[in-house]
Amino acid sequence: MTQQKRITELYGVQLRAREIIHPKSSVSVATPAQKSEVLRAARKVISEHRDVLTALKNR
Repeated sequence: MTQQKRITELYGVQLRAREIIHPKSSVSVATPAQKSEVLRAARKVISEHRDVLTALKNR
């Protein structure tokens, strides 16, 4: 079994052990168009920061 190399630093920031982080804002939608807009924005953020999110998941 091969061990995966752990990332301890990313973009000059030292990664720590996992912590529970609660959302700082909430989103409420009333129409399907608003829901679609929120989902599109979330997908855009995820796609632009995929390497960071993967490194945080694998630490």
